[in-house]
Amino acid sequence: MCLSETSSLEDWLTWQEQLHVKEIDLGLQRVSKVYKQLAGEYLKQPYTITVAGTNGKGSCVALLESILMCAGYRVGVYSTPHLQHYNERIRLNGEPVEDPVLTASFQRINQSRLDTSLSYFEFGTLAALDIFNHASVDIQILEVGLGGRLDAVNIIDANAALITSIDIDHVDWLGADKSTIALEKAGVFRPQQKAVCGDASVPDSLREFALTLGTDLLLAGIDYSVDIQAKHWCLEPQNQRSTRYSLPSLAGDHQIQNAAAVITLLNHVSGDITVNEQQIETGLKQTSLPGRLQKIATNPSIYLDVAHNAESATALAQFIEKTDNQGQVYAVFSILADKDMAAVISPFKKIVNHWSLAPLNIPRSQSISAIETAFTQQGIETYSTHGSISQAFDYAKKQASKDDLVIVFGSFYVVAACLDTV
Repeated sequence: MCLSETSSLEDWLTWQEQLHVKEIDLGLQRVSKVYKQLAGEYLKQPYTITVAGTNGKGSCVALLESILMCAGYRVGVYSTPHLQHYNERIRLNGEPVEDPVLTASFQRINQSRLDTSLSYFEFGTLAALDIFNHASVDIQILEVGLGGRLDAVNIIDANAALITSIDIDHVDWLGADKSTIALEKAGVFRPQQKAVCGDASVPDSLREFALTLGTDLLLAGIDYSVDIQAKHWCLEPQNQRSTRYSLPSLAGDHQIQNAAAVITLLNHVSGDITVNEQQIETGLKQTSLPGRLQKIATNPSIYLDVAHNAESATALAQFIEKTDNQGQVYAVFSILADKDMAAVISPFKKIVNHWSLAPLNIPRSQSISAIETAFTQQGIETYSTHGSISQAFDYAKKQASKDDLVIVFGSFYVVAACLDTV
């Protein structure tokens, strides 16, 4: 296929999906080689913050973006995956880039790569870096897609790093225990770099790696803590005066933990980035992020959440238990085949009254028969099966009365399918 910057974004993405032999191909050699060729014209790399972790990455990226924009910085954000439109992955000052910006960047990358094969994700990562350099952003925030050490964004030596939570996920690529996974996440650290880990139960392997490397790392539960009240919360740095903040616009207590990690990082890099408390407060209130406890309707209340592993599912279940819902709870659910389905559905066994199940109809999707088997093994009998997520969503909405609650979760793909019908 002969492509140019005037070719459609859809054509470029279709071609990228077929270009490389593997959908996921961790490693930095190929993408680093192309970036060096592509970046020859760049005089200076923007200040870079890398965000890694199992859960909460997208939320922390959005919180950082909002606060830094309130402080007057020109901000570029690279965050994956997208929900509805590919352009969501690359944002300039809070706005997804336009198709021509993307296709022009894809053309520059294609010309620079020569005979080097790149994956779909690597093409997108290079496009983000290329676009941010051409736009002369002050700060670029790069979300790690998978792991850290071998993820494409790690070709950049970030000025600062934030690691959110560490949990078991993507075991085929990252390992089957938290200690091994933590080391993969810690691969984004650099010597003398300012860094924060927002997981109070982080394995020792991450701390020891940071110490050996000489990373200036602050840890939740050791260097700072959080005190959550009904209408506000306090960030309490070790041996320093605590600061009181309003609850962030993103719902759930876990978002306060994310906000605490973000603010701690900004305080940690205050010699490079100037942000005051009022700008932080405003940024917390203005942050928005689709698919994270996103309420899209009332009577009945409908929440969309991309929870797809044990930790995020538990956070969603805890949020539901704290709502004032007096009626039934209906769930729209599906999941990818490489996820621990039993661990994801377990927190909801005593919460959900009826499940609407459907396949995702993508290569990595869990089959409907496997989902039914898992539900039977968990002793869950009140479910219905449907041909698609949109049909399952329609069914749940029709069954629910105005006092009930509908939750949609299990995958980004589940949330995206429901958003497409709104």
